[in-house]
Amino acid sequence: MSPAVFIGHAAQISLLAILFYAGWTITCNRYLHPLSSYPGPLLSTISRIPYIIAYTQGRLHLYVRTLHDLYGDVVRIAPDELSYRDEQAWKDIYGRSSNFAKDMRFYQLSKKAASVAVAPKVIHRRQKKAILPVRGEGEGDGYVDLTKWFNYVIFDFMAHELFGKPLGCLEEASYHPWVEVLFGTVKAWAFLAIPKFFPSAAMLLKPLVLFLCRDSLGHRDTKYRALSVHIPEGNEQKEPVFMAHVQNSSRNDPESVLLPDEMLPNYSFLMMAGSETTATLLSGCTFYLLKHPHSYQRLTAEVRQRFSAPTEIILSSLAALPYLHSVITETLRLYPPVPLGMPRTVPAGGAMISGRYVPEKVLHIAPVPFIGYKLTYSQTTVAVPSWASSRSPSNFSSPDQFIPERWLNDPPCMNNDKKAAMQPFSLGLRGCPGKSMAYMEAGLILARILWSFDLQVAPGFHGWDNQRAFLIWEKGPLLVRLTPRD
Repeated sequence: MSPAVFIGHAAQISLLAILFYAGWTITCNRYLHPLSSYPGPLLSTISRIPYIIAYTQGRLHLYVRTLHDLYGDVVRIAPDELSYRDEQAWKDIYGRSSNFAKDMRFYQLSKKAASVAVAPKVIHRRQKKAILPVRGEGEGDGYVDLTKWFNYVIFDFMAHELFGKPLGCLEEASYHPWVEVLFGTVKAWAFLAIPKFFPSAAMLLKPLVLFLCRDSLGHRDTKYRALSVHIPEGNEQKEPVFMAHVQNSSRNDPESVLLPDEMLPNYSFLMMAGSETTATLLSGCTFYLLKHPHSYQRLTAEVRQRFSAPTEIILSSLAALPYLHSVITETLRLYPPVPLGMPRTVPAGGAMISGRYVPEKVLHIAPVPFIGYKLTYSQTTVAVPSWASSRSPSNFSSPDQFIPERWLNDPPCMNNDKKAAMQPFSLGLRGCPGKSMAYMEAGLILARILWSFDLQVAPGFHGWDNQRAFLIWEKGPLLVRLTPRD
C-alpha cells in the first residue's frame, strides 16, 4: 500500500471516528443523560464550551438569564449543571439545612490553603468560629470618579478593621498594590477554571491558561507581601481588630484556630467580602438614583429633613430612613455585587430541588487527547444566579425597573413580588458575612453625601451598568459633579 493510499484511509477512519464520537456524545448527553429531562439549548447540554466562552468574555450573567427567559425557572446550562431562579431553589441549595458542597472547580484557584470562602466544611467550621466575632463599627466642584473613591474609602475602612491601620488609598488617591492585583486575579479566575472543567484535557489546557494569566499570577506573591506589612505583630496592635478577635477566640476554642498559612487567604477573602462588594453597592446606588430623578429627590429630602448636620448621621439613626433602606435593597436586586451563580454539588444520594429529584452524579463522555473518549462520572452541579433570579418576571413585577417603593409595599400591585427570590448575599452558613456591614457602610456614606452635596452626573452615563462580570462586576468610571449645599 502506497503512503498516499495509507494516508487517505487513515484520514477516512479518523473522520469516521470523529463523526461517531460527535454523534454518540450528542445522543448520550442530549437524550440518554440523567439530566436530559431538563430543558436547555443543544450545545449547552452536550458541552460546557458555551458556558466557558460566556464566562471568559464576562457575559455569563447575560447568557444564563437569556436561557432562563427562554426555558423557564430551571435550565440545563452545561451537561452536568442546572441553573435555577425560583425562591425555593435558594432554600434547597443554600439553606442552613442543605448539605450541598461548593463546586471547587469554580472557586479554588490553587491547592494552597483555603479561605472561609472555599474551605471544605470541616475546615470552614473552624475558620468561621475565629472570624464570626468580627463586627463592623463606625459611625468641590468638578467631576470625580465615584467608583474609585468609593473603593478607596471602603478598602481603607476594612483594612483598619482587620489590621488596625488603613491601606492609604484615600491619602494617596490611588489603589494599594494589593487592591490592584486583587482585581486582576478576580478577572483571571474565569480562565483558571477552564482546565478543571475539562480534566481529561487538563495537561494540554493548563499550560495555555497559565500563559494567558501570567501577569495576574505573577503578582500574587507581590500581593501577599504588600498585605503582610499590614498584619500587626506583638504589642504593635492597639485596637481589638481582627487579629485580636482571632487570638481571643483561639484561646477559648482550639477548633477556631486559623493556621499560619490560612491567614493571608482569609485576609484576602474578608477584604473582598467587606470592601469591593460594598463599594459596588455604593456605585450602583448612586447610578440608579441619578438615573431616576424622582428617587434621588425623595431620598435627598428624607435625609435633609431628618438631620440638621452630617454629624447626626450615625448608625443608630439610619433606622429613621426607610426610603434609604429601600433604595439600597432595590439596588441589590438590580445590581447584586456578585451576579453569577455560586455553584454547589448535589450531595450523596441526590436531593430534591424545587420539587424535583436531582441525582448526585451523572455519567457523561469525556474526550481524551490522543486516545479518543472515555465514560466518566461527574458530580451534578446546581446554582441560583443572583442577577437572573432577581430580574425574573416570574419573581418581580417590572423586574428591570428601579422602583424602591416596592420594598415599602407601594404600589400595592407589587405586593405579590417573591422577595425571597432575591438573595444577593446568599443563604445559610456559607452566606456572605459582610451583609450587615454592607448595609451600614452604604447607608452611612450615601446619607452623608446626599446631605452635604448636590449630585450631577456627567453626560453619557446611562450605559454605565452595561458591564462585564468576572465573578464581580468590571465597573467603569462613574463621573459625578459634587456641589456643596448652599
